[in-house]
Amino acid sequence: MITNRHDEIVIEIDPLMVNGDIGKEIQKLKSKEFTEIKLTKQDSVESSPKTNRSKEYEIDFDYLVFNDDSESDEEMENEQGIIIQKWSKTKKHRLQKCLWKLKYNRIISTFYLDHLKKREEKYSWWIIVISTITSGLTVANNVEDVPFSNYDIYINSALTLSSMGTSLIAAWVKKQQFVERINEIDKYLININSLCEEIDVQFMLLEKDRLPYKEFKEKYIPQITNFVSTNPMIPPNEWKKCVKEITLKYPQLIEPDNNDENKLWPWFGDMVEVTDKNGDSKVVRKPTKFMKHILKKDKKTRLKSSCCFNIEERNSVYQ
Repeated sequence: MITNRHDEIVIEIDPLMVNGDIGKEIQKLKSKEFTEIKLTKQDSVESSPKTNRSKEYEIDFDYLVFNDDSESDEEMENEQGIIIQKWSKTKKHRLQKCLWKLKYNRIISTFYLDHLKKREEKYSWWIIVISTITSGLTVANNVEDVPFSNYDIYINSALTLSSMGTSLIAAWVKKQQFVERINEIDKYLININSLCEEIDVQFMLLEKDRLPYKEFKEKYIPQITNFVSTNPMIPPNEWKKCVKEITLKYPQLIEPDNNDENKLWPWFGDMVEVTDKNGDSKVVRKPTKFMKHILKKDKKTRLKSSCCFNIEERNSVYQ
């Protein structure tokens, strides 16, 4: 078909009407042109202001050192001539991650137990105080000579209120099941603490002095699964209070020394490989977004934020 556009003659050819290689070449050119137009439109969309806003968020991915799941079960012969499965850095690290979860459950449950005990002690003390006052009012109610008018009315009213208060507080304590929850968490902590220390001691030993890998798995993995899956049910607000208190007031529990293995998860992540200023590679555990977010919740940082000060990112609980 021939058309005239501003004194220019344009010949439009239908490639389907052309036989042979010429028609195929025309189809390739048209498809290539269409692809270029589509890519141009896509680039123009990606360069729009809305898309640039989404690109401002940079995703930082770290290379996990022990992220290989293709570990083989190599065997060796021990001093007694028995064939056993060998330990490796990857095997030890995977079990170390299980230990981090156990220690996390242990520290959160410890602080939650402390909060429960304080609340239970407070209500128990109120019951003791009100009961003591009730005993005094009972003695005052047995006097023969009243010191002023309407004395009996005041004493009886106070006795009624104190008795009602004692009954209400006792019923509230029973409804909250403080005693049962404290006993349950206390028992859980005794067992999980024993398990954590046993595994810690095994990891401190040399490989030849440690339990064989297969025996270690058979003995400890069922226990690890049990304590990770049956941790005490903690309300979200109580969990948040515990995490905030641990982070801001007890940094020694999160980062007790310079050993990366002893740093607590999830305040610190997995082992990653980083490069320092000199170009040397190192294996470290970096602070997580979880820890950086909690560190912004102290009073000083929140005051600076409300006053429009620039808040410096903290990478350590000791800063």
